[in-house]
Amino acid sequence: MRATGTGIAVLAAGLVATACSSGTDESAVDAARSSAYASLTQSSLSSASSAANRPPIPSAADLDAQIKRALDPNLPDSDRTALIQDGQAFSDAIPDLYKALHDNPNAVYGVTDPVFDNHDGTLTATMKLDKSGTGENVRTSIVHFIDIDGMWKISRNDLCGILRSADYKTTACG
Repeated sequence: MRATGTGIAVLAAGLVATACSSGTDESAVDAARSSAYASLTQSSLSSASSAANRPPIPSAADLDAQIKRALDPNLPDSDRTALIQDGQAFSDAIPDLYKALHDNPNAVYGVTDPVFDNHDGTLTATMKLDKSGTGENVRTSIVHFIDIDGMWKISRNDLCGILRSADYKTTACG
């Protein structure tokens, strides 16, 4: 059952591994925001009408707490995978993710403001990662959260993108 934490741990490990280059990847941030805005303009009226059924928009601090909670070793695996879109697909990768976190014990990461409501059942947030914990090599990554059954879950596509950029392979990402 401990396989459930893999997706979130992979996210953190991917962010840790992605932090190898220095500086903020502003072009990636701008591209993700442009994509989110394009998605917003393409959303239909039915998406707007279903907005009433969506959970409240969380703050960056709420999303940050959600990600950090998923890395708590005392959290049941089923709760951990429930935080990821198609989370069960990541269950086999959990041991590798914990190894990556163990290999980078000083890493500091978190979701920062602003959180954008894309008005289509998704949120766009920025995650910052400092692999060394010194503040000298901070990287940013865009992460989307998707409303699934009334809960904001980390996008499988974004998680897989982070993993690919960190040269981490898992069957969950194809």
